[in-house]
Amino acid sequence: MIIKIEQVQSNFKNSFEIRVNNELKYLAGTPWMNIDLPLNAENTRPYIMTDINENICYTSSYNIIENVSNSAIPMKWAFSGEQKKYIFNVYNKENTICGKFYKLTNGILDTKYVIEYNNYILKCYDISVGKTRNISIYNEEHQIAEIIKPLHNSNNLDYYYLFLLDQYSNLEEILSFFTIFFDYKNYSHNGDVTGYKEEVNVEYTYDKNNKFYDKNWITNHFKKEDIDIINNKMLEDRKATTNSIKKHAKYIIPFIVLGWIIVFIILGILIL
Repeated sequence: MIIKIEQVQSNFKNSFEIRVNNELKYLAGTPWMNIDLPLNAENTRPYIMTDINENICYTSSYNIIENVSNSAIPMKWAFSGEQKKYIFNVYNKENTICGKFYKLTNGILDTKYVIEYNNYILKCYDISVGKTRNISIYNEEHQIAEIIKPLHNSNNLDYYYLFLLDQYSNLEEILSFFTIFFDYKNYSHNGDVTGYKEEVNVEYTYDKNNKFYDKNWITNHFKKEDIDIINNKMLEDRKATTNSIKKHAKYIIPFIVLGWIIVFIILGILIL
């Protein structure tokens, strides 16, 4: 199955729509206001995923004591072998803890995300491969899913594609919620209000996680026509964003030049 997680609002509210095989199934939201509190207490604000009728599927919970105790010793992983960070408990619709997300460091250049859910312990390897950021998700030694994050956006509206093997369809909700968590920790843009903002980036990762990235995994497990549609969509969006940047640059550059000319004129008058 292919799941698209798309941010549809970024001003004053972070809202997402989640489509499974092109069908809208879930909604999600994360905190928007930028708040900086001691002990990262701003993370106690929950992020939420619901069905399309706004019935709760999952909510997050951040335990300050648990997080402080895990991060109190810098580079704890150097002698303990591991260190957890950004630990979020996941509550289901019955308001019972059913799992957790966290970032795990086991050594130099060896950091991954971990999803604990029921009897699963899924390891998620974050690898940037140029125009996309890819998260390869493993159950034990086998890859079961991959998330693609295009490295371009307009007005902070990010989107993701989650490719999940059909035999693990029972994980569609928790992996969709994990994608919301990933966005919150990496691309939340909290407090930003935008009317025009375009971003196009290129990134590469060089660490121990690279060996977990199989560039052929998606093409080996999903229909070519579906992959082509998604690749073309990402390519068109990136091209449109790039063209928009170029178009506006033609108007911005003259104002920058004019600004410098005015500065030099003023400096010249003051010197005289």
